[in-house]
Amino acid sequence: MSDRSGVWRGDRNRNARLARLGRAVPIGNAIVGIDLAERKQMVVVCDHDSRVLARRTFRCKAWDLGAALDWAGQHATRHGFDGVSVACEPTGHRWRVLGRLAADRGMGFVCVQPTISSWARTSGDLTFDKTTTWTPS
Repeated sequence: MSDRSGVWRGDRNRNARLARLGRAVPIGNAIVGIDLAERKQMVVVCDHDSRVLARRTFRCKAWDLGAALDWAGQHATRHGFDGVSVACEPTGHRWRVLGRLAADRGMGFVCVQPTISSWARTSGDLTFDKTTTWTPS
C-alpha cells in the first residue's frame, strides 16, 4: 500500500517541529544567543542572517540575567525588531532559569542542541572550540 499524498509520517513530524520553531522564533524577532556559565554570561543580539547587532558580557549568575534580557530587548527594538527570541544550550540547570526569565518578559525561548552548535562552529569560519582559532587553508 502506498501513501498517495506523498507526505509521510516523518514529513508530518518535521513540519510540526518547524511550525513550533517558527512560533518560538518569528521572523520579526531578533535572536539573543546566550552562552551560560557560572558567573560570566556572554550575550549576543543578532538577526536571522546571523549578523551581530550587539554583544556584551554580563558578570553575574543566571538568576540575574533579567537585566541582560532587558538590554537585548532594547537593542532589538532600536534595530527595528518586534521582539526577542532567546536561545541557549541546555547546560545544567541554568537554562531553566533563563527560560523563566524570558517567559516573564514575554520573550520566546528555545534550547539549541550542543551538537548543532558544535557543527555550526566547525562548518563555518569559526573555531573548533572556544580556545583555539582556525584559519582556512
